[in-house]
Amino acid sequence: MVSTAGVGSGIVMLDDLAERVPFYSAFFVDEARNQVMPIANMTPSLITNCDGMKTSSGCFLITVTDVASSFWPSVDGNLPADEPACGFKGERCDYTLIISTFSGAVTIMLIIFGAWLLRRHCETRSLDRMPWRIFRDDMRIVDEDQVKSMLSLGSQRTKMSNMNNVMTKHHAIIGVNTHATFHMYEQRRPIKFGRTDLVLLMRMKQAVHDNLNPFLGMAFNEKSEMLLLWKFCSRGTLQDLIYNDQFELDSKFHGAFVRDITLGLEYLHSSLIGFHGSLTSWATLIDRNWLVKLTDYGIADPLLRWEKHGSINTESLKEGDEKSGSTQKTGKHIFLYMYLFNSHLFTLKFSSIFMNTILYLKLNLLGILYIAPEVRMSNDKNQKRKLDQNWLNQSYERRRSADIYAFGVVIYEILFRTFPFSEKLDLNELVNKAKDGEKICRPQIQKDKQIHPDLQALLQLVKERTGMLEEATVRADKLLSQLLPGYVANELKNGRPVPPKIYPSATVLFSDVVGFTRLCGSSTPMEVVNLLNSVYSGFDGIINKHEGYKVETIGDAYMVVSGIPEENGKRHICNIADIALEIMEVIFNSSICFANLYHVYL
Repeated sequence: MVSTAGVGSGIVMLDDLAERVPFYSAFFVDEARNQVMPIANMTPSLITNCDGMKTSSGCFLITVTDVASSFWPSVDGNLPADEPACGFKGERCDYTLIISTFSGAVTIMLIIFGAWLLRRHCETRSLDRMPWRIFRDDMRIVDEDQVKSMLSLGSQRTKMSNMNNVMTKHHAIIGVNTHATFHMYEQRRPIKFGRTDLVLLMRMKQAVHDNLNPFLGMAFNEKSEMLLLWKFCSRGTLQDLIYNDQFELDSKFHGAFVRDITLGLEYLHSSLIGFHGSLTSWATLIDRNWLVKLTDYGIADPLLRWEKHGSINTESLKEGDEKSGSTQKTGKHIFLYMYLFNSHLFTLKFSSIFMNTILYLKLNLLGILYIAPEVRMSNDKNQKRKLDQNWLNQSYERRRSADIYAFGVVIYEILFRTFPFSEKLDLNELVNKAKDGEKICRPQIQKDKQIHPDLQALLQLVKERTGMLEEATVRADKLLSQLLPGYVANELKNGRPVPPKIYPSATVLFSDVVGFTRLCGSSTPMEVVNLLNSVYSGFDGIINKHEGYKVETIGDAYMVVSGIPEENGKRHICNIADIALEIMEVIFNSSICFANLYHVYL
């Protein structure tokens, strides 16, 4: 190939056949055609044997040079490659890792989804079995005489504060000896349970807490009645105790009752149940140990839902029963409630039966007092404030807030043993406040330092009580360390069990006071106690010095062991021997006498 230059536009390249090899250049002309910009040059070069034949002509490789930058429509403005990095069909790249990762992720997602489906299927089967259902054949409803007989078998300490109050409730025996009380409702059609109801009833059945009354179950679709069964608490409701004038409640009872209700509400609000929904003074029971237990929790929503569907009638409670679940009473109940509280009937002296009738009539109308005003407003007011009065459409936060309001009403009853808003106020003013939904009417806090102390007084009281608690804890730890080995006491304080341990060898020492029985027969008890104190008071130091452990002191018998609970190899033999010798030396050299007549010997 020959290159030559002559008169013309530039270099002319000829191959060996005298054929011209052209040179190319690329230019860019803008739209106005007033600027020409070179963007690339293409230079040819001969390639030998490019067609598979032994020839050196006709094949050229054009190389692009002098490429303009920041011109091309690419990310960095440079000339794009002739073909993609992985080729047009992806044959130059390995996608094994990407495919494996994607397949693994999909597999894991399928496994998780399958596990969720399996868990939901198992949960559904468990819900469908309805472990909380109680058949009427498995329970026996007891009448008033049988209840009296059952209660008479208990001791006076476990009897109820008011026997008449218990007789107004329904009682049943489930299984062999499970004593239950129940609420009875008229059932108009078979109840159909949704998944929400099944889950809630399962959670109620599984709820376990010291301050929750166990939900035993419910009986339904039998004899046109629906029963909600709860465990029986022998001392009745908190309401029975509060309004029993024969029982005095001091500050200790106040604090204990409020603490128990607080713990029960805290558990419900943090559990999957979420809220109580119908907290009243008659929904708080007291067991035989004077522990307050919350009942009727969580059942408010299902009752309203079943009543809305026409399955039950919550208004047709049997005589003596109390409504379970939250109720929202109408304005006519407010008028009747205010009338009963402010009526002059209560200033007269009637028979106890009539007074009890009036009292329980008042109690049955008090459900409205436990509902927060913002929830008790009329539907028109709620619509203006974009609030829904229906319990079924309210969030857990609002239900918990309503529980706290009801808790405040219960605290008022505990402290003052009367109903809230029972002051002799103007009826028209109170009714108008209850009907008016614009302003929330709540009781004002009394500015009395004895009832509501300031923060500094509370902090000082907490500091004093904390110091007393620390002193009591130190005394208890010291006493416990004297009764039990150190590591055993620590394990028990931390709530851990102490497993039994086998020791290969140990030495035990037994000692006895000579003639102790004869001495006791001729002395007083205090003389015997003083004798034993004087004999054994110096032994503890000797035992601790020689790695011994005092196991027991019964009468004049004294038992010491070495090698237990701390192993010391074979030294326990020498330790016990040293303890015995030093004890005998102390007794021999001392002047311990009994009644100044007998010298004590071991």
